[in-house]
Amino acid sequence: MTNGRAPTVFTGLLLACLHPIAALSQSPVVAQSGTTTSVTSLVADRSVAAPDEIRLPAVSGSGAPRTYQVVSIPIPEALADSGEVDVVIEPKGDFVVLGARTRTISISHGDRQVSVTIGIPAKSLAGRQLAAEAHFILPGSPTLIVPVEIDVSLVRSVVLSSGRGPLNAQAGSDVVLPLAITNAGNWLERLTTALTLPRGWSSYDPQRSSAVISPGETISRSLRLKVPARANTGSWFVNVGLLAGADTVATQTIRVEVFNTGSIARRSGPLVTTAYSRAGDENGNAGDLFTLTANGALYDSVRLDAHVSVGPPLGAAATYAMAHLGSYYAPWSLSLTAPTAQLTLGNTGTSFSDLTGLYTYGQGGLLSLQRRDWDLLALAALSLRYLLSSDRKPMLGLGVGHRLGMAHVSGSVSHLADAGPAPRQLDAIGISVAVPAFFATTFQTEIAERRYQSGEGVGWSAALLRANGGNNAQLRLTHAPGGADAYARATDEVQANFAQRITSRMLLAASAWKTADETLVFSSLKSEGASVRPQYTLFGSTSIAVEARSYFYEVVSRPTGPINTGAFSSREQQLGLSLATYLGRYYFLSSAYLGNVERTNTPIGQITISDRVPRNYWTTNAGRSGQRGFLELQVRIEQSRNRAGSVLQQNLFGVRGEQVVSPWLGGIRVLGELQRVDGFGDNKSSVVRAGLAVPLFSDLALKVAAERNSIFHSLDQRVPWLFAVRFEHFRTVQMLRTPGTSGYVYRDLNANRRRDDGEPGVAHAIVKRGAERAITDAAGQYRVGGDRGKAVTIDELSLPEGWSAFAAGVGDIGITLSGSMVIELVVAQRPGFKAVHVDLGKVRLIARDSVGREWTAIMSGPSTAILQSLPVGAYRLELDLSALNEPLIPRAPLPPLIITGTDAGSITITLEPRPVRMWDGSSRGPSGRTPP
Repeated sequence: MTNGRAPTVFTGLLLACLHPIAALSQSPVVAQSGTTTSVTSLVADRSVAAPDEIRLPAVSGSGAPRTYQVVSIPIPEALADSGEVDVVIEPKGDFVVLGARTRTISISHGDRQVSVTIGIPAKSLAGRQLAAEAHFILPGSPTLIVPVEIDVSLVRSVVLSSGRGPLNAQAGSDVVLPLAITNAGNWLERLTTALTLPRGWSSYDPQRSSAVISPGETISRSLRLKVPARANTGSWFVNVGLLAGADTVATQTIRVEVFNTGSIARRSGPLVTTAYSRAGDENGNAGDLFTLTANGALYDSVRLDAHVSVGPPLGAAATYAMAHLGSYYAPWSLSLTAPTAQLTLGNTGTSFSDLTGLYTYGQGGLLSLQRRDWDLLALAALSLRYLLSSDRKPMLGLGVGHRLGMAHVSGSVSHLADAGPAPRQLDAIGISVAVPAFFATTFQTEIAERRYQSGEGVGWSAALLRANGGNNAQLRLTHAPGGADAYARATDEVQANFAQRITSRMLLAASAWKTADETLVFSSLKSEGASVRPQYTLFGSTSIAVEARSYFYEVVSRPTGPINTGAFSSREQQLGLSLATYLGRYYFLSSAYLGNVERTNTPIGQITISDRVPRNYWTTNAGRSGQRGFLELQVRIEQSRNRAGSVLQQNLFGVRGEQVVSPWLGGIRVLGELQRVDGFGDNKSSVVRAGLAVPLFSDLALKVAAERNSIFHSLDQRVPWLFAVRFEHFRTVQMLRTPGTSGYVYRDLNANRRRDDGEPGVAHAIVKRGAERAITDAAGQYRVGGDRGKAVTIDELSLPEGWSAFAAGVGDIGITLSGSMVIELVVAQRPGFKAVHVDLGKVRLIARDSVGREWTAIMSGPSTAILQSLPVGAYRLELDLSALNEPLIPRAPLPPLIITGTDAGSITITLEPRPVRMWDGSSRGPSGRTPP
């Protein structure tokens, strides 16, 4: 029988045997693709099926990995007139079929489709895949097979990790960033690496390296970076991003701890910037300004901050234009800051206490010293000079504090005065005490004698303070005669602040205050307010907050001669909602408030005018911020009403940004800002600003800016363009190197506590002395500053695994391979007696080396002790059982302890209970007495 006749003969036999489907050859079959065919053609097309099977077009569904999808399979048209048909669902590959795989359907009762629930495997690759086959079986006829295909959704998941902890690097050297990249998605990823480096850092791989990673694959990569020699000691952050085309699929921020050792100290001194700036004002006049600033480490533990500016007084427009370029006029100042001291000369200011002087500013000298048990603050200066007066007043103050046990006692004395349109004056002496109180709070009180321009009086203050993680609270009461005219916030003040973290996601904050004051100008100054703000973190860095707040203030002017006083008050109440979210470098901040304002105005000699109007506003800031620049959008819409009931609205729309546009030329940066304000009524204003910063050569840079601002008008009422230019030069001067300690960190291979020939140094180990840090070079050498009376220690987290330092020291410091030992304690049982149960948690186990140093074991279980980080060597074990409730003794002498490496060993020590002696009740014991 030939192939050409087989289908015809088979079809005839099929029609003769199957009466219920005798008309099968005339019935069309509609496949999922829309094609219509007959059973004869189906039977004829059997090139890919078994002799008794016919494959029909597939049905399809879609879904993501780890999900279950329900797929409906229509009954083939060829079986439309059949009675009952058996259906067998056969899963393919790793796909799973839920429910019964074999079913019987009754077509005569209306069943027209079969529903199948298919589980998509977690590791399914993206794309169309064969998930199952539905076999429709009718006795005596070919099996009709309908494939079920699932279009698996694309899941893109790339995990980037950089190991544990920060990396250590030395300024001027290289650092290698180890990376592990895992493709946890279901698609072949082609990735490139993008780096965001701190300013001045560079990579040895200027071209972004690429990688192809299959699903489930993990590859290792390493990036080598160059740390600039002038990098200051501290934490620096490198952002590594993985890009798939233009999409960022993974980011990781890696912290690099940079240390400056003595070998490069002279290249890491203060950064001195000299600049010449020139700007024009609204009337076409130009002004010049020379500035010099110095910021950075003067030597190991002292920082220098200095500023000098020389130039004639400038108008508001020119000053405004220069400020955008970083140039500003201010009296000269020089500040030296150390961990426990600060000295400021020139323009300076400080606060002594609530009663002896707040917010004192002048020109002179300020000295602050902090020690473990005492502190000192001293000021000697002249008040600032005002434009309309050359008069200057002396400003003197001294504060001393000392710790007495748990209490801190301090005293201060001050003679303060300034000149100007509203001069202030104060002579005060006070004493304060701070002691711990209940619930981890601190109680602080102060009393002071205050003399001021118009009188004198005794001031006092009391406060309860608490700062404990997510729980911060403050309650403060103050009475300071003289008020703001005598260097205080107000005459009387009550202030309460509260912040409590309710859960890991919810924070509740509240505050309230009330003040009362009087000055030479106003006979009464009152203010009060309160706010409540619950905040909830929705997910990640997205939080939402609701805030209710109320403000009130009132001022009453003093009468002048026969003229009556004037007064003004305002009360505002608001209820608002805020949303803040951060996604990588992107952020979105928005808040909306509904409220009203009630104002009362009594002009001098006139009647009182009161009005109450609504005040609603909405603000939004959204943008992107990164190492190379930022872009931000600003929107503010505010609504109110006038007394006539008309709606007044002010709209502000703005965009501003700054970006590096050509990093290969040294980092040319452009900046710009557009802002439009449609004010209440017909008031309108706009701001247009553009600038450019161009690095030139030899640390020389040029900055230019142009601006058109509606708030500045020329004499003919035009809004002119303002231009400004700044030339600046950078230079890092030498650090003044103070005496330090040098030495080597080495591997003590024979544990003899001295460096022998052939024992190598340890690179990149961190040594510490007080607040100072240094890192060893490739040969293991270090240089660290700080107090020479303190020992040098090693941060063991920076050592290779299994190695530890002997002890703190000076000079060469050895490290040795260390190990651990597990001690199992077993209590022996008396034969024939009830088991002895002893709590071994009070056992004290000591390992003592050859020179008497000891290591104490830690009980890690009911009967297990562990000795950790023991240097290589021999030890003698000592066992103290005196604290146990049942007397025990070791069964045998304790064995010697030998540590040879990082592998943990184990020793079992058997403890015997107290011996038991037996007597006959009628006999006497060994002592001749009858036992009790």
